[in-house]
Amino acid sequence: MRPNSKKSDNYSILKNLISKSRNFKLPDEIDYIVIYTFLYKYCSDSIKDHFLMALQDKEMTLDEAYKSNYYQEVLKEDSMHLYGFHIEKPDAFIDEVINNFYSDRFFLSEFFSIFPKNITFAPDSKDKKYFEFLFKTLSQEIKIDKYEFESEIKLAIKEIIYAISKLDLFETEFPFSSVFEVLTSSKLMHIQPTPEYISQLLSTLISCDKTSIKNAYDPFLMDGNTLLSLSEKCELGVTYYGKESDRLTYCYAITRFLINYFNLNYVEFRNEDATESIDIDGASFDVILSKIPLKIRNYYSSKENQNREIIRRNKRNELEKVLRNEFNMNSDSFTKDSELNSALENLLEKIDVESSSDIEFSGEYESLKDSEFLFLINLIESLKYDGIMAISISQNFLFKNSLQTLRKYLTFEKNYVDTIISVPEEIGRRRPEVIIVFRKNRSNQGILFIDISNDYKTQKNRILFPGLFRRNLIFSDETIDKISDVYSKKLTIDKFSNLISISEIAKNDFNLSVSRYVDTFEGKFIRLSDLKQEKAEIDANIQELNLKIEKMMDELDIRF
Repeated sequence: MRPNSKKSDNYSILKNLISKSRNFKLPDEIDYIVIYTFLYKYCSDSIKDHFLMALQDKEMTLDEAYKSNYYQEVLKEDSMHLYGFHIEKPDAFIDEVINNFYSDRFFLSEFFSIFPKNITFAPDSKDKKYFEFLFKTLSQEIKIDKYEFESEIKLAIKEIIYAISKLDLFETEFPFSSVFEVLTSSKLMHIQPTPEYISQLLSTLISCDKTSIKNAYDPFLMDGNTLLSLSEKCELGVTYYGKESDRLTYCYAITRFLINYFNLNYVEFRNEDATESIDIDGASFDVILSKIPLKIRNYYSSKENQNREIIRRNKRNELEKVLRNEFNMNSDSFTKDSELNSALENLLEKIDVESSSDIEFSGEYESLKDSEFLFLINLIESLKYDGIMAISISQNFLFKNSLQTLRKYLTFEKNYVDTIISVPEEIGRRRPEVIIVFRKNRSNQGILFIDISNDYKTQKNRILFPGLFRRNLIFSDETIDKISDVYSKKLTIDKFSNLISISEIAKNDFNLSVSRYVDTFEGKFIRLSDLKQEKAEIDANIQELNLKIEKMMDELDIRF
């Protein structure tokens, strides 16, 4: 529901800020400025509020406590234990900095330097690693000296900082973390969010199967929405892994997890590209879930086994070499002569290089067409023996002829594919995508197909995005419950779901398109034989009519 603006100061501040930002002349680095300010606000108010509550019975102000060596050490120890970090001086809290320096000529320089200089970390806390990365990145991206002498930009930045500083960290009507999510998804910033309905589906499917999760991994972390959605269904103590190659998005994800009260000791995020390496300290995972980008570069892994395509290409090179050496054939003829090329391919089929038992679909993938999907196998191999992976991926994966070998490997040879769900385009107006669930050590020899392209209901998201109606929609509880029930029990429901055997899928050349196996056609079904007969009758009537017209024209002596 939309928060009551009369009760929610946070919503009023957010609405005013987004409205004003349309008239601001903002720097390109505004994303980093907002992230830094939210981080500063969260850390500052969390610690200060706790200190003030602790000092209520002491009849002592915060300044007086900081001046006492004893109380300063007690407060610091308490802060380190609860949060993993501590702010060293009372005038380093965000409200004090704004009160003392807002009118100062060099306010921005003070604001962006005081926080990093006055925060310390517990020795056993992982917070330091993430904060130091954030501070280093922010110092590289935010051009403070430049802003100080551009009055219009400086004024806009100051107004944004001031508005964020006035948010209530502890408001329940419209939480501080929700303000952060909405603001960073508005036109003010440039963070690409994971669609909420995708995260909703992925986390629901995972929670149906896994009652005990020790760790979860998103190789394409983006804004962290998938893992945050999953965390709502998990108990405490789960370790969350993720990789994000974009520095801005990575900084946003870390900050978002922190202000959602995550203990960063249970978070292992890397500013790395998962397509270069999916490995994180050799970890294997209970759960992998992710929205796979549409375009992924060729994947390279450190494993030694070569994949089938490389072996096939090597065999072809050997055949071409024999023909060149023994029969003096020109190299160009292998590509320009279609008959020769076809003969070589047929010969490779006879050799059957792909049936070798020691070949694994892992290792180094060279520049192959559609090789952006080959890294899926390596992701699956990084699951634990009973692990589960749920991903959102382009529909092209399901039926492209060039991916048939990969689909055969995943379905027939390894029996990894458990469920495929079509996602309605109407919710997000994005390119067609599907949800695929992979499981290791599956005993079921069938794949469940679910089509929710038509049979679904929506409800408003708990977090609203002003002016972005489509993004406010998620699946209703009724739709989610139906999907969960069908998925868990592997039910076949007319025009909604169908459990198909692997042998039948093999007959269809491993085409995994949902529409092939779930018939959602609502019109009257017409048999081809009936249509053929109807056409013959129509043709006969036309011929009879033409004969009558010709006879009438003869009688009237009309000629053309």
